[in-house]
Amino acid sequence: MKLFLIGMMGSGKTYWAQQLAAAYNIDWIDLDSEIEKENMMTIKEIFETEGEENFRLKEQKALHELAHHKNIIIATGGGTPCFYNNMQWMNEHGITVFINEPISVLAERLAKEKAHRPLIKNLNDDELENFLERKLAERIAFYNQAKFTINSQSFSIDDAAGFLSNDIAD
Repeated sequence: MKLFLIGMMGSGKTYWAQQLAAAYNIDWIDLDSEIEKENMMTIKEIFETEGEENFRLKEQKALHELAHHKNIIIATGGGTPCFYNNMQWMNEHGITVFINEPISVLAERLAKEKAHRPLIKNLNDDELENFLERKLAERIAFYNQAKFTINSQSFSIDDAAGFLSNDIAD
């Protein structure tokens, strides 16, 4: 069983990966953390020194290296599904779950983290909401290809049993 959590930055992909992994006693990986370890640089440093295109290539490579893992939950980066057929690849290699949070929730969560996020580091709070709306509009077609959609207001750990048991049975 391979579960890919996708969604906008700040949607809670890493949080839910940790919660689900603990509840179901399986491993989890944060894709961005794997990229940082492999490159010995932060995502911010990769963006600044090599640009977004090189980061996206590194992201695809790291994603594909997870193919051999079994029984794992992967928290992807917000843009992961949108480049190099990554969404198709994830759908072919596991279960994809779109964590769909309202823009207002994302903006509130991200306002405190801007310094660590290359795409939003220079935005004020109003610009942040506008940026998130535009970015979601660009990405929604990819996110909507997920096999399941959830949001934290109506999702619980017990709800995951439905899509996890479907994959385990396959």
